[in-house]
Amino acid sequence: MSEPRVGWVVGADSQGNLQVDFPGNRLGSLSARSTLALAPEAAAEAVRQRQGAVLLFENGDPALPLVMGLIKAPSTTPLIDSILDDSLSRVPVEARVDGKRVVIEGREEVVLRCGKASLTLRRDGQVVLRGVNVRTEAEQVQKIKGGKVQIN
Repeated sequence: MSEPRVGWVVGADSQGNLQVDFPGNRLGSLSARSTLALAPEAAAEAVRQRQGAVLLFENGDPALPLVMGLIKAPSTTPLIDSILDDSLSRVPVEARVDGKRVVIEGREEVVLRCGKASLTLRRDGQVVLRGVNVRTEAEQVQKIKGGKVQIN
């Protein structure tokens, strides 16, 4: 068999390999190698749902299936799933800085907060720096420039 087949997951063996079956298979369920790294919970769920699997066969041998991917079952709530996936995909959990340039952008405002200190950047151009003690330092010239400068 040189072409891909769609089969289904029917079990898992003692080593954690998925067992699969497919139309026309006369050998019964077969232990399959996989290109997927599945957590044990995900493998158990695939077995429970008899999840569809895309199969190739090593050297064209139907007794040597390779799981190339699992087929996602259609959702009963596709609109809700789409909204949640879209909004969650745009919210980073963590930002890593490589020392080059990092851009953090917000539609209305960006707030950096740590304890009692915060820096707020607003869409209208306002910058609010708050803290118990605020210190600025410069090794060379430090300029304060504005249309008006108020102290206290």
